[in-house]
Amino acid sequence: MELASQNCNGISIVIPNYNGEQLLRDNLPSVFAAVEQWKGSSEVIIVDDCSADESCKLVREMFPSAKLLINPVNSGFSKTCNAGMAIAQFPILLCINTDVKVGANLLTTLASHFVDPELFAVTPRIFVEREGKNQGAVISAYRRGFIRGGFIRMDEELPVRENLYAIGACVAYSAQKYRALGGYCEMYSPFLFEDADISYRAWKRGWKSIYDPSATVWHYSNATLGKDKAKLRRNHVIYYRNRFLFHWINLTDPAFILRNFLIILFRLTVSFLWLNFTYYKAFWEAAHYWKDIQLLRRAERPYRKLGDAEILRRTSLQ
Repeated sequence: MELASQNCNGISIVIPNYNGEQLLRDNLPSVFAAVEQWKGSSEVIIVDDCSADESCKLVREMFPSAKLLINPVNSGFSKTCNAGMAIAQFPILLCINTDVKVGANLLTTLASHFVDPELFAVTPRIFVEREGKNQGAVISAYRRGFIRGGFIRMDEELPVRENLYAIGACVAYSAQKYRALGGYCEMYSPFLFEDADISYRAWKRGWKSIYDPSATVWHYSNATLGKDKAKLRRNHVIYYRNRFLFHWINLTDPAFILRNFLIILFRLTVSFLWLNFTYYKAFWEAAHYWKDIQLLRRAERPYRKLGDAEILRRTSLQ
């Protein structure tokens, strides 16, 4: 599928929200400040995922220019973002989490890259101060049968470069390419790996993700996930399940597929020895999507241009 060069004169900002009343109060003013500095057309779309707090009331009262979309049922990150992207009218889609505060030059900086017809996504510096990490630059590695994305330290400096994936906390997408890929894959619901997946599927088509350090945002990471122990245990299952899904959907080089299969087989054989039942639960939950995985792989096959080895070569530090 060949797509035309993209117009970069308008940006649709999509903000998924779930019980983020205080986060919206703290961080949304910075988004509107960036909109004021931006010289092009824009819109702000807030998609509420059935919040139980006063998020919607706050948006209506404090940010009346924002479009407010309310999910009929709690749907998770992928479906919530896709709902907002579906009604967005401009050629650049900027996804921002409620726990992100942005710099005033964000829109101007990110939009400048979309004159490149091969560009799928771009991220700024994304500082997570409590972890000392910059989530904007994602460095690829391949270890023990799995593709891994690593963040750099906040005090590290890298120029504009190609990224393994664009983290969903703050990312600008080509709307045309995002929709050609079908948006975030909803198999990953409620959250985790959907941003890595769509970027990797874009790479397979020859569409790149890049990092630009000349704009900065601050991510108060995991503020939206909470600290409940039962939820944290469930999050561990979701993480491993979605890691399985990512690799089963996306690996295409035979050597990568074989290594992944052998490592998973080994882990399934020995995990009971240290009572790691999370791994088994995650595996079986992922396996339930096997037919959907095969359908997606078949749908993507005609558009593949790059293999796993080439993508990792371009997005590593080597």
